[in-house]
Amino acid sequence: MIARLLTLLCFLVFSVSADEFLYLASGNTIEVKKVNPENGKLQNVQKVEYSGLSKFTFSVDKKFLYAQASVKDKRRQPAIATYSIAADGKLNFVHVAPINGGTTELKTDRSGKFLAAANYGAGTVTVWALEDGIYKGKMVKELKLEKKVHAARFSPDNKVLCIPATGPNKVYELSFNEKNGEIAEKSEATGPSSGAAQPRHLIFHPKMNVAYTTLERIKPGVGAWKWDPAKGELKLIQNLSNHDDETGRVTNADLHMSPDCKYLYVSCRDKGKEVDHIALYKINEQDGKLTFLKKFPCENIPRSFGLNKSGEFLYVCGQGVAKLGVYKIDKSTGFLTKVSQYDTGKGPIWVETLTK
Repeated sequence: MIARLLTLLCFLVFSVSADEFLYLASGNTIEVKKVNPENGKLQNVQKVEYSGLSKFTFSVDKKFLYAQASVKDKRRQPAIATYSIAADGKLNFVHVAPINGGTTELKTDRSGKFLAAANYGAGTVTVWALEDGIYKGKMVKELKLEKKVHAARFSPDNKVLCIPATGPNKVYELSFNEKNGEIAEKSEATGPSSGAAQPRHLIFHPKMNVAYTTLERIKPGVGAWKWDPAKGELKLIQNLSNHDDETGRVTNADLHMSPDCKYLYVSCRDKGKEVDHIALYKINEQDGKLTFLKKFPCENIPRSFGLNKSGEFLYVCGQGVAKLGVYKIDKSTGFLTKVSQYDTGKGPIWVETLTK
């Protein structure tokens, strides 16, 4: 009898811990939705409102969510708001503190002690300290680079902070000290001189010394880079275009890898509302190079999208139409099939899932 009760208890604990939640930022809100593991559909859990609420990221230990916001009653003063994450996925406001300027996104370092972001307009990258997991206003370092710096990504060994920059067509490789959060200019990797160019977002392959960037324009595409962990440097080994547009009407934005590392997905935006799509690439398991497979039409202006943790579903923010698309992933081919679509607040700008 006791053994059965223990088994049941373990099952219940596992069931609770395995719950997956989707977080969606749009219209000064973050919505929390529970993911149905069978069909990917979403159940409303919570809607949090705060002035200027937009892009966000999670703490390494999954206890906190950090979101760009505005200081209350001072909408022109950007800030970072910290929320604690409950076992049921709900967010509880903890603290808000100002920052110098707006960011394109936020990212925690791999130690979980610091936050970093790039300021597109000002051309700066900033590192902030976290105190007991909370951002309370302490800036460690702000470094002036060039305008149109975009994402911020820490290397697998947490020793380099990579900053892709679209206009300058390069990826800055900054030295990073995980003990005190200090950054310094070290080197830079130049983007393609023709075809797809202008690195925007960046991710590292978890099993190989390879990284991938979206190439925003001109033409839009994706780049594969060899990562040298000893030097902390990137070298471009491949660039592929997924559209011939050279006017800037069609641009690439986000990219994500399937959990099994077989496929890479890239979002393509069209101001003309004609060719918005998710591009699918096969990843070579030997050298990490990419082979284009197929395009899947999606919601207009897919600035942000994400895969759930099992790799069963893909969620697309249609920034131009205030819609969230849900797509089923065929794991054997990587192909997408649309499952459902949800209305969102104005300009959905960020989406991620979290398993508790």
